[in-house]
Amino acid sequence: LSEQQLEWLQEFSEAAALPQKSLLTRYRLLDTLATKLSSIKERVEEDLETKSPLEKYAEIDAGLREKWEDELVAAVEAEYRRQRGEMLAALQWWLRDVWLRTLGSSTDLLHLPELAGADAVARRITPTQALENLRIMEQTQRLLHLNVQESLTLEVGLIKLHL
Repeated sequence: LSEQQLEWLQEFSEAAALPQKSLLTRYRLLDTLATKLSSIKERVEEDLETKSPLEKYAEIDAGLREKWEDELVAAVEAEYRRQRGEMLAALQWWLRDVWLRTLGSSTDLLHLPELAGADAVARRITPTQALENLRIMEQTQRLLHLNVQESLTLEVGLIKLHL
C-alpha cells in the first residue's frame, strides 16, 4: 500500500472503530471513502491532462482535437477505476484482518497489523459477520465493474457492512 492509501485506511479504521453504530456513522464512513475517491479522480485528471497532446498543440484540426479529447476522457476513467480498485482492495484487506481477528488469529498473520481499529471492530462482530463483510466488498467491487452508479453502489455496500 502507498503511504496515502495507508493514511486513508487508518482514518477509515478509526472511524469504523467508534462505538456508535448509527446510520449517520455509516454515512461518515461513506464520506471518508467518497472524499478519497474524489481526490484520486482530480489527481488523475490533472496528471493526464498535463501529459495530453491537447496541452502541447493549440492549433489542430477539430476532428483530431475531438479524438484526443475522447482518448483523454477514456484514459482518465481507466486510471481512476484502477486506483479505485486499489483503494477498495485495501479496504478488503482491512476487512480480512478484522475477520482473522474474530477467529483469534495472531497479529503475525495479518496484512495490516498497524491499524488498531480492526481490533475494536473484531470484538463487536462474529466471525460469520466478518466473513459476510468480505462477501459484501467482493460484490461491491463486481458491481462497480458494471454500468452502475458508483455513489449508490458504495453507499449500499457500506451500509450493509457489519461494523
